[in-house]
Amino acid sequence: MDWAERIDTMANGYCNAAVLLTAYQVGLFDALAAGGRTPTEMAPELELDPRALDVVMHALAAAGILQQEGERFALVPETRPYLLADGAETMTSIMGHRLSLMRRWSLLEDVLRSGEPIPRAQPTERELRNFICGMENVSRRSSRTVAERIDLSGAARLLDLGGGPGTAALTFARRNPDLQCVVFDLPDPVKIAVEQIEAAGLQDRVTVRAGDFHSDDLGEGFDVVYISNIIHSLAPEQTLALLQKSYRALVDGGRVLVKDFFLEDSRSEPSWAALFSVNMLVSTERGKSYTRSETLALLAEAGFGDCAVVDIPVNSKVITGRKR
Repeated sequence: MDWAERIDTMANGYCNAAVLLTAYQVGLFDALAAGGRTPTEMAPELELDPRALDVVMHALAAAGILQQEGERFALVPETRPYLLADGAETMTSIMGHRLSLMRRWSLLEDVLRSGEPIPRAQPTERELRNFICGMENVSRRSSRTVAERIDLSGAARLLDLGGGPGTAALTFARRNPDLQCVVFDLPDPVKIAVEQIEAAGLQDRVTVRAGDFHSDDLGEGFDVVYISNIIHSLAPEQTLALLQKSYRALVDGGRVLVKDFFLEDSRSEPSWAALFSVNMLVSTERGKSYTRSETLALLAEAGFGDCAVVDIPVNSKVITGRKR
C-alpha cells in the first residue's frame, strides 16, 4: 500500500465533492439538459462569472462528468438519469442535502472540542425539500431490494414509521397488491409524501398521518412496522422507546423491520457506517451508527423475538423481529 498516495487522496476528497455539489446547486446540470453549450453562453443565464464557470466546467470534464468538444460542454449521456432533476434515477435532491452536510462537516473541529453538534439554523424551503426528497433519492433502490428480499405477501397493514416522502411504502404497495400502508412522519415530510402518493396513483392503498413518533401514538393493528434510516439519529433510550411503541402498534406475530447502516462490533467496519457515525456526531445530540449487536439487544429488550439480519446492498442491512 502506498500510504502517501492514500493519505493524499483522503485529504483531497473534498475537492471533487465541492465541484460536483456546487455545480448542482447553481443549476449547471439542468442548464445542459438540451445539449452542449459553452461557459460564456451559460454564465448570464445562471448569473455566474464566466471565467469561474469555465474553470469549474473543465474540472467536471476532467472528472468524467461532462464531455468536452472544443469550447462546448455536454453531460456524459450515462449521467443524465442521475444529474437531471427529472431523471429517472435522479440524485439531485440528495446532492443538495450533501452540500449542506459538507458545510457542517467543515466545522468538525468545533464538535471535537465541544462534544456538541453544530447548531442548526432554520432550513430554507429549498434545504428542507432537498433533505426530504433526498431521502427518496437514496431509498429508491434500497426499498426495491427490501421488497424483493423480505416477503410481505401475508401482511395486510404496514406502518412506514418516519417514512418521509413515502418511497418505501409506495414500493411495498406496488409489489404487494393487497397491502395497505400508512406513512407516519412530521407535517413537512407528509406534505411531500402526499405529492408522491398522488403521482403514483396509490391514494386508495397508501395514506399518511402527521405526527411526532417521540410523543404521539402510532396506532395499532399493523402487521409490519418499517423503520428505515431512523434510529441512527436517536440516542439508545430513544431507540428503545420507539421499538416499544412499535411493539404495541403490531398485532401478535407482527414484524418490525429496522433498516440502517449497521456497524460490526469493532465499530470500525464497514467504513461507510463508521463515517456515517461522524455525520450523526456533527448533526445530532446523540445519534450514531448502531452495531448489529446493540440493535438486536434493544429489540430483545422491547420484547421482540425471532430476530434475523438481512443483507441489503447499498450499505444497509435490515434487522427483523417478531412480536411474541
